[in-house]
Amino acid sequence: MPDKLAAARARIDVIDRKLSVLLSRRFALVAPLAALKPRIKDPARERTVLRNAARAGNKKFAAATRGVFSEIIRQAVLLQRHK
Repeated sequence: MPDKLAAARARIDVIDRKLSVLLSRRFALVAPLAALKPRIKDPARERTVLRNAARAGNKKFAAATRGVFSEIIRQAVLLQRHK
C-alpha cells in the first residue's frame, strides 16, 4: 500500500507543479487588466468562467471545480485591486 500511495502522491506533485505554473501565467495576464476595465468585478464574466471550467472537466467534479475557480477569480480580483 505505501508504494501505491507514494506513486499517487508523486503524480499529484507533478500535476500541482503544472497547475502552479499555469496559475502564475494566468495571474500575470489578469493583473494588468484592471486598467482596461471600468470595474474590477464583472459578474457576467465570472459566471462564464465558472460555467466553462465546470463543463471542461469531469461532471463528477464540477462543483469542486467551480469552487476552485471561484477562489482563482477572488485572487485575481485582489491582484487587480492592488496593482
